[in-house]
Amino acid sequence: MITHKEYLERNAEWRSDRSALRIAETGESVTWEAFDERANRFGNALADRGIRKGDRVAVVLYNTVEFPVAVYGCYKIGAVPVPLNYMLTRGDFAYIFDDTNPQVVVYDAGVGEAVEGAADDARRRADLIRVGDEGEAGESIEAYDQLLESGATRRPDDYPLHADETVYILYTSGTTGNPKGVTFTAETADRRAIEMASMTNLTQDSTALQLSPWFHAGGIDNTVHPSVTGGAELVVQDDFGPEPALESIESYAVTHISSVPTLTKRIAETEGVDDRNLSSIECWINMGSPLSQRNAETFLETLTPNVYNNYGTTETLTDTVLRPEDLPEKAGTVGRPNIDKRVRTIRTDRGRRVDPDETVPVGEKGQVVVSGDTLFDGYFGNAEATKRAYNDGWFYTKDVGVIDEDGYLTITGRADDMINSGGELVSPVEVEDALESHDGVEAAIVVGVPDEEWGERVKAIVVADEGTDEETLVEYCKASGRLAGYKRPRRWEFTDELERTATGKKQRFKYRPD
Repeated sequence: MITHKEYLERNAEWRSDRSALRIAETGESVTWEAFDERANRFGNALADRGIRKGDRVAVVLYNTVEFPVAVYGCYKIGAVPVPLNYMLTRGDFAYIFDDTNPQVVVYDAGVGEAVEGAADDARRRADLIRVGDEGEAGESIEAYDQLLESGATRRPDDYPLHADETVYILYTSGTTGNPKGVTFTAETADRRAIEMASMTNLTQDSTALQLSPWFHAGGIDNTVHPSVTGGAELVVQDDFGPEPALESIESYAVTHISSVPTLTKRIAETEGVDDRNLSSIECWINMGSPLSQRNAETFLETLTPNVYNNYGTTETLTDTVLRPEDLPEKAGTVGRPNIDKRVRTIRTDRGRRVDPDETVPVGEKGQVVVSGDTLFDGYFGNAEATKRAYNDGWFYTKDVGVIDEDGYLTITGRADDMINSGGELVSPVEVEDALESHDGVEAAIVVGVPDEEWGERVKAIVVADEGTDEETLVEYCKASGRLAGYKRPRRWEFTDELERTATGKKQRFKYRPD
């Protein structure tokens, strides 16, 4: 087992002057030696402030140089980075701060209002480190640049690390609306990085570009960790628009790209794309949702013949892969099991725990379960949720799918009610609670409805008084601060009564599209 910090230090020794981080906007390069030195400074500065092995550090940053520096700076001293979605609300952050109890929060000034407010709301206030020059740093907030400058450039003292110790935590949404911390051990972290680097042939001669946030498993595990493990150059870009993406691909001869199909489609439809030199592309991974036949054909013709479509979860990483040789014929499926994974579809009986050996026949719908070496260790501080998610080494994804006679998996829905909008999971319960907090709303049911651009959009079915209409609730959702933008309903229906069971439980399935 090699640790993340050891991969960085190895690159700093073996290829010290080569580019590790390429800043898209300016073209400036940060060498492996400089990257390693900055991580040393960050780690030493934290240690000087009392942060020790096992302490958690929340990371709320855009795709900027500070993100990998902070994450690997934590690894330098054995602190546990906890990357968080920078689109969350003050209430979301406060819940997570209470749940994971970070000793430090490093965050971008652009999300300062939500993060600083959440720190005030949390039961224990973390030390705050702010990136950017908005506002005045004071006694309770330290400026990132000052912190970095205070840290020594030497490598921090080494520390013992066992294979089963937690090294980072990612947060994912739960069906109850409360996010859960997904923990990864040192051994699993190494395997996850190796899985992605080897699957895509990411090497020291590669240049990788992530066109989605790094705080996701699809970012940090798909691109950041594998780039350091493989010694590849990582393009640092926080503008995911089609034009900036094409400019980076062409200017920096990008070989490996990760994005969601929605964005890939926009790039493929950009005016003048045919005049761009995209010949450097060796692997374009689409994640978060399946590729349609039409999109697959467009991507292959317009962008690159090296198009992939991956399926996985935060807890498991890449479970199935649809490879270039499978397209466009198998578009709509999410491919076959990755080389280190076992994937099954099992019965979806309600009211009982289905054994992972209770598989359904080929061609029939079943719940997708996954086994392999890159699975998470458990949910942070939530043994009960971990027990529900695992059974005899198999993880219950709660996705429903069909495996065909050739072994290709097609995802047909969710065993629970979660909504997948543009790769972001939305809990209906959370949105319903927010709507029902309005005085004019008696009750609400929230479901996902198909959307060509986003995969699914949030739809609200509402029982409200005469003075409460769509415009009122749209403004309320914006002003309340309870719902991030992607969680807010985009479709509305008003009704006199909601469908419920005899015991009063909402019947969401009756409102889902057929």
